[in-house]
Amino acid sequence: MDYQADIIIVGGGIVGCATAYHLTRSGADVLLLERNGIGSGATGRSGGGVRQSARVSEEIPLAMDSVALFPSLSDELGVDIEYVQAGNLRLVETLDYRRPTQVDIARQQSHGLDISWLDSADVLELVPPLRPQNIVGASYCAQDGHCNPFRLVTGFFNKATQGGARVLLNCEVQNIVQTDSGQAIVETPSHTVRAPIVILATGFGSQALCYRIGYDLPLANVRYESMITEPLSPLFQQMFGVASSDLFFRQTCNGGVHFGGGILEEAGQEDTRTTDSNLHLAVAHISRLVTDLEKARLLRTWGGLDPSTPDGMPIIDFLNENVLLASGFCGHGLATGPIVGRYLAQWVLEEARPDALGAFNRDRFDGWLQTKWTPSGSFAAVLATEDTQIAGSGTVGEGIAFMTPPKIEDSDELGGQKKLAINPQMCTGCRMCEVACSIENEQAVSQTQLRIQVVYPSDDFFLPIVCIHCEEMHCLKACKHDAMEVNEHGAVAVIKKNCTCCMDCIFACPTGGVTHSPAKAAVVKCNLCGGDPACVRYCPTQAITFRHIGAPAYENLVSLMTDHLSVREVR
Repeated sequence: MDYQADIIIVGGGIVGCATAYHLTRSGADVLLLERNGIGSGATGRSGGGVRQSARVSEEIPLAMDSVALFPSLSDELGVDIEYVQAGNLRLVETLDYRRPTQVDIARQQSHGLDISWLDSADVLELVPPLRPQNIVGASYCAQDGHCNPFRLVTGFFNKATQGGARVLLNCEVQNIVQTDSGQAIVETPSHTVRAPIVILATGFGSQALCYRIGYDLPLANVRYESMITEPLSPLFQQMFGVASSDLFFRQTCNGGVHFGGGILEEAGQEDTRTTDSNLHLAVAHISRLVTDLEKARLLRTWGGLDPSTPDGMPIIDFLNENVLLASGFCGHGLATGPIVGRYLAQWVLEEARPDALGAFNRDRFDGWLQTKWTPSGSFAAVLATEDTQIAGSGTVGEGIAFMTPPKIEDSDELGGQKKLAINPQMCTGCRMCEVACSIENEQAVSQTQLRIQVVYPSDDFFLPIVCIHCEEMHCLKACKHDAMEVNEHGAVAVIKKNCTCCMDCIFACPTGGVTHSPAKAAVVKCNLCGGDPACVRYCPTQAITFRHIGAPAYENLVSLMTDHLSVREVR
């Protein structure tokens, strides 16, 4: 069956439905195509957070404009979206995260956001159910909140259809073809639809569809996992995150505590499963924070996919004369969707890009498309911004393009072994490498058994310290107890059962890459994670890479780490 419209919207999530609503208000003939049901993708599976805080700098104005709409949306849409504006707290559980969090608060304040640091006593006064022994402090933005994602998207959808928007559900787009007449033809298994403008608000299907029509964009689907408890008596109204980025939680209007966690993973297009490891991590983590919550029964669990980008910001741009893409929201789509929908409608109706969307053009990735990157919609990505305090002098180092991996020449001078390389000029102090290291090796978020440590002697200098697997193997030579061996990846690994904690290896190491763990009753050092280092996978700015290191680069790295070894004292 053939259809014709002024504008085709592909995707029935918050961005697609909000755009359809604003277009129909202006009298446009809109046809919305959705592969499953309304809100069945990232929107319906989201955590429900509506926040401006912990955003990339360029996204803060957009988030502020969007949050300003929420108090009146229930009346405007005729649906109670269960919006609660009681603030967002990003909890700091260890001293290691206090200073990076305070630095990031200053960044956000410089962009006009009303956000502040709360000490532990203030946090506990605001939220008494939190366990005091596990709270160091928090960032707090009082204007943030949360809502019911299904009610929000349903409200926009209902208003769009009442305004005349036509909808085809269970309708998967297979291809988009441009014609000489200036029209685009959208092909589905059962329909052919024509329109001069096609808006792709396709969520986790965006990368595959864009590639099919000739555009290879740096979008990756990141799987997150959620669960909800039985209804409980009122505990708190705020939305919560944590500085280590592995947990969020809120209490819904019916009393259930909705939370999710573990560590975000890149996933396939249909991979919405939940995993025992992430669920157990989330349950253990929230139980450490909220008094008696471990006694609550879980009702259900679910997984979701978020399309994410290297810099934590969406791509909102025309791909060609007909196709406008709005995707890669990195978990922020629910909060920014209402304002993005308004601006997308304005763009296609007025044929001019709104200034508010200027930062989200697709060309900003041209220099990165051949680089390995790890998406993150978390605190890690928040800090990866050009005006963040970057190691060295507070700005990007001379001659080093921001977020471009350091050029390290391949070399066989070190036996062809792969090494971990650190570029401190790209480190933002986010400590995601520490979280990844702990989860990979200890299945917990811990600060006591790390193989990598980030130090920060000042607000504008951060340095990841890790074993650089030196050719001299000082630690191995110093060990008198056969407690170290060279593994198959050329890394000196600790044999825990033989370690006596004499610490000779620690004193022998010139770069501080070997440390002592009282909890583990042994020394710990990097073992390269079986050839796939977790710190590399989860570093959003690629400050850490895993590759062949040439002799000059190796010598510079040893010199840098040795020069700054004393900064370990500040931890």
